[in-house]
Amino acid sequence: METTTTNTSGLGDSQTWEVSVDKNSIFTNDDVIDAYLKGKKEGIKETKQIFVDKLNENINKSAVYTDKMLSFLKKRKLNPISAHLKIKSFNDFVILITLPEDEFISEDFLVSYDFAATIEEEVTNDKYYNLMFLFSDRADGQFNTSLLVSDGFFMDYKMSETN
Repeated sequence: METTTTNTSGLGDSQTWEVSVDKNSIFTNDDVIDAYLKGKKEGIKETKQIFVDKLNENINKSAVYTDKMLSFLKKRKLNPISAHLKIKSFNDFVILITLPEDEFISEDFLVSYDFAATIEEEVTNDKYYNLMFLFSDRADGQFNTSLLVSDGFFMDYKMSETN
């Protein structure tokens, strides 16, 4: 589409100017700012979705590794009581596993630290996931779950007979 303007001010000869580009390819400063804000809004929305997706994926990974550890403990004839998850950031997780005091201080339990270290090392190459295992003894009547929550362990693993 071409636009022609004519000088009618009486100054000099009539000058005719034509716009040599398509008007749809000309953008004002406001057009550029609006496009930036729209892109920024879409980018933030997309980033949030990626964050949520990665967080959910990492929570699921934590469940898999918790199950591995619980299976290992049970094969060693140990009886874990509970497992709890602390999310330090979207890619940094801590799993706390509790056991009866007599099992926690037994010689049979010590090899569990080696197995935990093996799992922790397994995930070191994943730049979007880090994991650390902690263990604690637990006496049923004296275990304060409120303290767990205040320490950030706000997710409890659903224990079953198979894991």
